[in-house]
Amino acid sequence: MRTWMRLAMTSVMTLLVCAAPILADQLIGTVQEVDAAANKIVVKPKGKDKDNVTVTVSNETVYENAKGKVMKKSPLEKLKKGVVLEIEHKDAKASKIVVKGNPNAKKGEGGKKKAEQPAN
Repeated sequence: MRTWMRLAMTSVMTLLVCAAPILADQLIGTVQEVDAAANKIVVKPKGKDKDNVTVTVSNETVYENAKGKVMKKSPLEKLKKGVVLEIEHKDAKASKIVVKGNPNAKKGEGGKKKAEQPAN
């Protein structure tokens, strides 16, 4: 009987641990506005006709770069309009933000594209 109960409890705990990430919402979109003083980011979700979403960040929010490396400092003050983010949140409170980069930026502005060369 004890073995059965132990197995049942282990199964329930495993299910709860695995289900926790499912409860969080995922948002992928571009930065529209950043209010570092209020710890808020306004993001335009991918897709047409979707309304902007305001997400609150906190000291517990984990930031990662596009390669999955955890960022030691919050990039909130450096985020600019157009940067693509992948945000895990619950009730618009971010638990994890992956900074994907700015696909339209020139090199040296946080993007990977090369700067335009002047015509000769």
